[in-house]
Amino acid sequence: MLSTLCAAFRQHSIRYYSAATGAINSHPPYKTLALEAPRAHVLHVRLNRPDKRNSITVQVFQELRECFDRIDECCHTRAVVLSGEGMVFSSGLDFNEMYTLISAGGWVMSGGQVSRAPVDIAHNAKVIRKLAKLWQNSLNSIAECSKPVVAAVNGPCLGVGLEMAIACDVRHCSGDAYFSIREVTVGVATDLGSIQRVPKIMGNDSLVRELAFTGRNLSATDALTHGLVSKVLPTGAETVGSAIELAKVIAGNSPVAVQGSKAGLDYSRNHTVREGLEFMVVWNQCMIQSQDLLKAAMATATRATKPPVFDDL
Repeated sequence: MLSTLCAAFRQHSIRYYSAATGAINSHPPYKTLALEAPRAHVLHVRLNRPDKRNSITVQVFQELRECFDRIDECCHTRAVVLSGEGMVFSSGLDFNEMYTLISAGGWVMSGGQVSRAPVDIAHNAKVIRKLAKLWQNSLNSIAECSKPVVAAVNGPCLGVGLEMAIACDVRHCSGDAYFSIREVTVGVATDLGSIQRVPKIMGNDSLVRELAFTGRNLSATDALTHGLVSKVLPTGAETVGSAIELAKVIAGNSPVAVQGSKAGLDYSRNHTVREGLEFMVVWNQCMIQSQDLLKAAMATATRATKPPVFDDL
């Protein structure tokens, strides 16, 4: 009996080590992100600029895009947790860098005031468009990742930080978290997803417009009430722990079924019920032929004490 248990433990350990190392090794070293695999098939991505309140630079955008593109292709990763190192999820754009970029693009800073330089508007506009598309595509890589992403929000979640969080599938937050569509307070109309995604998440157009027009903070309690988050935890550490445990549950299910469910949810959000149903019929007429259905059905029919082990996808 003891030898059987030991053998089972060794087999489980080997599977976990293989999944964890596979998930990590598919990525290069990042300067602004930190990665770890806290559970089998779960990857934890942390914004790693705590001394800068996890403010977002061009490099962060670039590394997020590369990171989530790799996650999308990595068969070892089935669920992702996204959090911020330290006491702040993200304070939004790094404005020191933004002012430098503005100056390089034909804008100048003088005495704390931003003014136009005599540079061709068309060329400036093209530079700004390229930057905006880079930033949009970075956050879209989170939303469009085929693996579910759970945001663990601790402390302030402002501007781009909020847009990053709402690109995730699920959001848990700490009691001291607060959210803000902050761009209007710094003279910019938000263009990275807040006014496109938040109304669909919260379903309250009046409140979303109020937040977008004022830049005011939304507390963790109000975020839960209005559906922006699904769970509030007492502390940041407990929030991360909760997100990891949820990701563990997700990763334990069939990756064919989980990724199909995410694809169906994403498609149905912008289509009619009939179109969404047709999408899922087309999906399942192929995917239902996988071994995952047989394994899950067998485990249920035999009342197996161990969950089925699904192949990577």
